[in-house]
Amino acid sequence: MPSSLVYGKYLICSADKDGNSHVIPNGALYQVDGNIVDIGTTEDLRRRHNPDQEIGSMEQLVLPGLINAHHHIGLTPFQLGNLDLPLETWIAERRGTRFVDPYLDTLYCAMQMIESGITTVMHNGAGSGVKVNGAADRIEHANQVLKAYEDSGMRVAFSPAFRNQNQIVYEDDAHFISRLPSNLARKLREDLDRTAVSWEEYVTEFEEIFNLHGRNTDERIRLLLAPSNVQWCSDDALKGMKEASLRYKTGLHIHLMESVYQKEYGTRTWGTTPLRHLYDLGFLGPEVSCAHGVWLTDQDIDLLAETGTVICHNASSNLRLKSGIAPVNRMLEKDVTVAIGIDEAGINDDNDILQEMRLVAKIHREPYVTGNDPSSGQVLHMTTQGGATATLFGPQIGSLEIGKKADVVLVDLDRIVEPYLDPDTDIVDAVLYRGRGLDVHTVIVAGEVLLKNRVLTRVDKEEIIDQLKESLAKDLTPEELERKQFSLELLPHVHKFYERWHHKSGRPHYLLNQAE
Repeated sequence: MPSSLVYGKYLICSADKDGNSHVIPNGALYQVDGNIVDIGTTEDLRRRHNPDQEIGSMEQLVLPGLINAHHHIGLTPFQLGNLDLPLETWIAERRGTRFVDPYLDTLYCAMQMIESGITTVMHNGAGSGVKVNGAADRIEHANQVLKAYEDSGMRVAFSPAFRNQNQIVYEDDAHFISRLPSNLARKLREDLDRTAVSWEEYVTEFEEIFNLHGRNTDERIRLLLAPSNVQWCSDDALKGMKEASLRYKTGLHIHLMESVYQKEYGTRTWGTTPLRHLYDLGFLGPEVSCAHGVWLTDQDIDLLAETGTVICHNASSNLRLKSGIAPVNRMLEKDVTVAIGIDEAGINDDNDILQEMRLVAKIHREPYVTGNDPSSGQVLHMTTQGGATATLFGPQIGSLEIGKKADVVLVDLDRIVEPYLDPDTDIVDAVLYRGRGLDVHTVIVAGEVLLKNRVLTRVDKEEIIDQLKESLAKDLTPEELERKQFSLELLPHVHKFYERWHHKSGRPHYLLNQAE
């Protein structure tokens, strides 16, 4: 691999948890074989080194590669016909999603992510629209997803999902099915039986995928175990998967307290919060990342801080599915590691990570002049070093420092600074206030240029999109039509189940408004 000197008007090396950023004006890095070996001013590095190529301009800034710490699929649910509903009914509707080729779907999304400056992603699968009928299908799905990322050049932390209970609503499946009309109950029982897998079988399948893809020694692939959520996994499964993660020396990725119904399920089932239940099981730890965490209590946040457990914050998804606003400010006050994920789709139904960062920076601005809110530097930290921790790439990525991997993003400054930007404006603030994915010019992973002048270098974008369009232009199969009709019949029963739940009001983390 050729050496290169990457430079810009600003080199944003890093931002720490307190939001303090390290910026080198007229800065550059020098990389050899994908590793950063020197950092300084462009003038000094040109004097010290003789690179094979120079990348950059004085009309650009240089950032660490950005990290999407929680993600599922390529085509968004909206593109596939699912409007934003409350999470629990949305999940039921998603059961009717048509099948999508996992390789093309993943590569489609990888291209979008690279174009917005994302160099690493936590891909949690398999989700809706995946045709799986057994172990062979599940393993093949994982291989297709990982092949797509390999072909794109991105780094990926892949966490194949598992669940073995409460799969329709937050109640024993047999109890819920017993109240359904007989024909609908039969179809649902058959569907659950067809896709059933024990946690022991899941771990065996994980081991096969783990061995096939280098046991986390591949430079760009990490594998994590993924119990889908506390209410979707038995205690035996959670404890068994925790033990397996220690055995394989890998991590765990889990959804957690995304909705008010999930918090209420904890109260009804264990007399405590789902996070406290995980703590009591010995599940939490620095190798665990939890997506969402919208309904955490103050005591939950203390437990996150105590155990070093990571939260992956999904601001757009939480708004779109009526889940709420996660108490990120309270987490930051307790020094909890927070990462940022776009989840199924961003607020504009895309994968623009810079836009997601801006939403995170704005949605947590509490009222009053004494209100707390994350600084631009703290949001950058979440999207770089926070994400590096969540995805298990840890000290290899997340900042531009000597000894780290050369994962780098170059952003055009013209739209950000023209026709005028106050010269005293902090450049990190400028990126968070005005930057968008369309400003990303060049993306580099491990020294390899994946995007140059907004053109992908590894894959033909038009060809991939044409293949995806062709695969989806076909009429729905009888099986897909049946799935869609089935979800429409099931949805009212799911809605009725949750209508009976009554929630106790607690003290809000944020005071956003009040009636009197």
